[in-house]
Amino acid sequence: MSQIALVSKLVRLLVLVIAALHFSVYISVIAFGEIQEASRQLSIQLGFISSHFSIEFNHSWQGIALALEGENFNSAAILGSAELIPYAFIYFFVYRLFGLYQKGVVFTAANIQCLKYLGATLLGWILLNLLYPLLVTMVIRLSGASETLKFYLNLGTQELTYLLLGLVIYVIAWIMKEAIDLKQEQELVI
Repeated sequence: MSQIALVSKLVRLLVLVIAALHFSVYISVIAFGEIQEASRQLSIQLGFISSHFSIEFNHSWQGIALALEGENFNSAAILGSAELIPYAFIYFFVYRLFGLYQKGVVFTAANIQCLKYLGATLLGWILLNLLYPLLVTMVIRLSGASETLKFYLNLGTQELTYLLLGLVIYVIAWIMKEAIDLKQEQELVI
């Protein structure tokens, strides 16, 4: 059990580092990045060290990202900020799940709930990917900021991947719950 606690502690630390890096890179690219097709990029040169950061929309949001940039909107700020919401939930629930593992809490309702929330977040991400571009276009058009921005509704392989992963994680949580219930029933039988 001490190995599980150690690995869980390391995973939690890694999740914190990745989340902090993810959000800080996002803010830096939004603030200082330059437009490059359907992305915003930031390059930093420090002596012989070169770093490159970007926010890209190569999936189903590429069309609206290009259209927003064509209308002089910051697509990374508009689209990327919405994309950060599911990531924040995923980081939170993974951090919480491994916190339970670190404490030695493995097959409990709390673990199942974390897994269900992870699955639900991925399933919700599909709705976000489908509906958010429509909402953005509607708000921009209704506000009068643009009358030529087209409505985009796309379904790509990324959404199908989220669907598969979300369903698998959700079913794993359900199987764990059934296993716990079965174990409790067996403990009652003498």
